[in-house]
Amino acid sequence: MATRTRTNSDSSAKSQNDQHDVADVPDEPLTDEVIEYDPGSGLLGLENVQMYNKGGHHPVHLDDIIDGRFQVYHKLGNGGFGIVWFCRDLTLGKWRAVKIMAANYSSETEEKIYNRLLDRHTREYLEENHIMIPLERFWLEGPNGRHRCFVMPVCGWPVSDWRLSQRDYKPETDPNVRDTCRQIVQSLFFLHSHGICHGDFTPRNILMKIEGLDDLDEEEILDMMEEAHCYTVKTESGRPPGPRAPEYSVQPVDSYWCRSLSTKSIAVIDLGQSYFMESPPRSTGIPSLYAPPEILFDGTGTPGPYSDIWSLACTLFEVRTGTQLFASITGGGIGIPVLQIESYLGPLPNIYNHAFCEMLRKIPRASISPRQQSESSESDQKQNLEPEPEQQPESESEWEQEEGYESEMEDQHTDKFEKVLGIEMRVLRKLQRPEDVPADQQSSEFISWRYSQEEVADFADLLRKMLRYNPAKRIDIGAVASHPWNINGNSKSNIHPGNSSLLLQLFFKF
Repeated sequence: MATRTRTNSDSSAKSQNDQHDVADVPDEPLTDEVIEYDPGSGLLGLENVQMYNKGGHHPVHLDDIIDGRFQVYHKLGNGGFGIVWFCRDLTLGKWRAVKIMAANYSSETEEKIYNRLLDRHTREYLEENHIMIPLERFWLEGPNGRHRCFVMPVCGWPVSDWRLSQRDYKPETDPNVRDTCRQIVQSLFFLHSHGICHGDFTPRNILMKIEGLDDLDEEEILDMMEEAHCYTVKTESGRPPGPRAPEYSVQPVDSYWCRSLSTKSIAVIDLGQSYFMESPPRSTGIPSLYAPPEILFDGTGTPGPYSDIWSLACTLFEVRTGTQLFASITGGGIGIPVLQIESYLGPLPNIYNHAFCEMLRKIPRASISPRQQSESSESDQKQNLEPEPEQQPESESEWEQEEGYESEMEDQHTDKFEKVLGIEMRVLRKLQRPEDVPADQQSSEFISWRYSQEEVADFADLLRKMLRYNPAKRIDIGAVASHPWNINGNSKSNIHPGNSSLLLQLFFKF
């Protein structure tokens, strides 16, 4: 019989084996007092413990039984809107992922989207198009409110983590990665064809499917996941955190835990930010590295299918190359990758630049980059000389300025995209395993590779058409799906092995 163990950051925490049903609600009504928690309780990738208040997260411990049926074994992930637990369905004898939404974030739109999809298609057909929807849904009453819960099949690691495990110099990597990109395009095509925008289309919401999980018993599962690391939740007042908060917070399991079960098929998850095209929200909570300008810069536009297209471009680039398109290596200042975006698309058009400067003025100068500080100062000086203009709606003249720049600089843009994609990459690979040969007798092989010229040209062309400042100028998902880069076969990257001196580190030449 396997024994569940956990690493505890505080010996005062009670044993996780004090099992109880998480649907238990205190007999006495709770007040609306906002409990302040020790900031140290929310470190190391844990959920925001301040959300263990009215309207926030539901408290859960390992070994708890959710809804009298789902026994909690580990945590799969957490975010601002919910927490996903790895559970055993005691009724069906299967492993399941149970997502408990924060009480104030139980979306009616998400429910309607699931209902629309299930009314039109079987669950099997949805999975063929790489859309993962709940197997079951139920409500859970708790000390912080009423929570919507979703029971999902357990999926594997995010596609971005899967991509990092691939070795570009291996012949099977090219076809596997290109096929994965086609699946990603297919999934968004399916959603858009049903009038649905995802709203948070990022690699973290695209998981690799796994198989064989239900063939494993408890002991085998626990060996794969290893012990859970738990950190005591403390209040600022020193009072016990319950009943609003758990006694401890569980660190999510490493995403590599099930890599041996991974398939080559993807599943798009988390429609919590999704919406119908005819009724878009004011904004979405997509991370800035994948967010289009109309979402990055508040008040400059309304989300729509064109917003998903921008996010899809960032996702395809990351899955194809293994690197983030707009990631900063020098620090992102306020977290918006403006410099990186401008390096590809040129200066921000007026509508975005004005909104960006407004954002900079509201942020402490110590938290923004020198370039951003300079822009903020210039904007302040201008405002001291001129009355502040009112924010105007998008006008054709604003976009004409942008289009003029793009037309003038088109060759430079082509060079930028193609230069990045056309870089020769290099890696040193050891020819013997360290355990087989002494360190002083080991040799290594220098391998360099690059994408084919045809793919570089095609992919760069696709990215330019998807990443346009003006949302109306971006191509739609049908054009993405029919683009030569998505249709054509494997890229046949050129790989050249050679000899090299002994080096221990892995490196790339840019």
